[in-house]
Amino acid sequence: MVDSQAKLRFNCYLLKEEVTDPAHALRAPYRPGGSKEMIRLSPSSSAPAGVVAYFSARSEKVPGWAQALTPLFPDLSQALNTSNRLVVFLPVAERHFAVCWGYGQSTLEHSAIESNFGLRFAARCLDPESLHEVRSRRIDASSRTQSVQVPKGSDLRDLDVPLEGEFVRKLSGRLGEVGVEFSDLGAVVATNSIAFNTTTDLAHVQEVLGDMMREVEQRAALDELTFVDALEPLRNGDELVDRLETLLMELLREQPADDAGSAEPSQDLKHHLLEFSPPDDVRGEDIDSITIQRGGASFTMHEATLGELRKGIAALGGRLGRKSLTSIKLMAHGHEGEPVSMMLPLKNWLVFEAGDAQRRLILTLGKWFALSEDYTRQLNEDLLKIQVITTHLALPAWDTTVHPKEGDYNKAAASARPDLVLLDQVDIRAGDKGEIEACDLLHEEGYLIHVKKYSASHTLSHLFSQGTVSAQAIASDDVYRDAFIKAVTAENPVFRKVAENAPERVTYAIAFKGMKKLPEELPTFSKVNLRDFVKRLRNLRIEASLCRIQITR
Repeated sequence: MVDSQAKLRFNCYLLKEEVTDPAHALRAPYRPGGSKEMIRLSPSSSAPAGVVAYFSARSEKVPGWAQALTPLFPDLSQALNTSNRLVVFLPVAERHFAVCWGYGQSTLEHSAIESNFGLRFAARCLDPESLHEVRSRRIDASSRTQSVQVPKGSDLRDLDVPLEGEFVRKLSGRLGEVGVEFSDLGAVVATNSIAFNTTTDLAHVQEVLGDMMREVEQRAALDELTFVDALEPLRNGDELVDRLETLLMELLREQPADDAGSAEPSQDLKHHLLEFSPPDDVRGEDIDSITIQRGGASFTMHEATLGELRKGIAALGGRLGRKSLTSIKLMAHGHEGEPVSMMLPLKNWLVFEAGDAQRRLILTLGKWFALSEDYTRQLNEDLLKIQVITTHLALPAWDTTVHPKEGDYNKAAASARPDLVLLDQVDIRAGDKGEIEACDLLHEEGYLIHVKKYSASHTLSHLFSQGTVSAQAIASDDVYRDAFIKAVTAENPVFRKVAENAPERVTYAIAFKGMKKLPEELPTFSKVNLRDFVKRLRNLRIEASLCRIQITR
């Protein structure tokens, strides 16, 4: 009999519904007949019906650091890493969970695992007041990763972790009161898997996992964590990713790819958006040229545009297919010829969106994601509620041949309009002596106008953040607020009262070439970020709005 009081930490992965033979959830080398075939264990009568377990006996390997240092310290020749692998496939409600110990999870086939099951459960059932850890990655070109840990648990709201637009990779904490008793599990850790402590009674573990599946199916996610349900990272090498990359290269070449093979893009994939997007840590005004290189061939781009990129790809010659997204590399250079970016694969310089009726498929940061189309529709509906005041503000068109830089445009706009004050590059300091740009232009009706030329999605994350940060500083930092009022009054004394009433209104003024609509035709993750920052402004009781500036040449 199993000691009912003994406890283990169970780390459980839900297999996809179509995986009916648990052996197919193992990577090929570990399956029966594979080169690293695992031993199938015979269960005792105490084990639940249908349970299947695979075990790999201890293996020994000399660690790399020991090999390198043995010439200096000969006794290190005795150093060994040892590993055991155990995977128990537990049937639960006509599905299977893979429960792993040791290095067991390394034997699993990723494509057989239900993505984000642990996170989806945590998004519904974790107590938002008892979180221990949140780890997430920003889904925009800033690629910021954050991890917040607290020893005794804390309120999600107190952690000040904005999760909208984040790829949440880990949540841990205590379960809340959800109508199902999960009393003996302790703190749970959620990633793709769900990990918890309980007794070694596998029948009880089956009941717990069955309850978790029902909670995921029947409950809605917490408001702060709805993005967990909507977003799924895609793995390189998946058939869908191969088809997407084939479609992307066809669009870049504007003719069929040579090495498409079996990865022909299917007719149900609709192209939504394709942009050339330099890395976020490179400012557009710092770029003088971009070198495209593959092997010994190279081409110099003098404009950071999709058309110039296509010209460069054609000039490289040779076979061009989806593998070119990694074999072709780009580096940006400054006005003195110095590198202003790393040499990065082509796919890291693109933002691409395609999809079908169910999902929006997105390339950003060189990585692929799938976003629920229901989420995308709701996102668009929410953004259409943001006031667009293009006609009301009537900011002048931007002739980039006369005013190539944003500072030039802002100065020209303010000099021609008595209802605007120029604050671009005006030095205003916060209480901690840090400089925060209040806005580019201040309107007589209190609009703090932040201006950005839209060249690609990576330019917008800074714009949205800047508007929120400056409004918060004006509202809550007395030193900054006083400095702001003094700076505005020095520029134009008539605007003192306007400055004293700030921050009432924040406006994101985005300049476009062509006829792109605002906000409908922004990239999806830019929309997600915009909604997030507008929500924060509204929580501060600040009115947020959008304004479109037309670029002329």
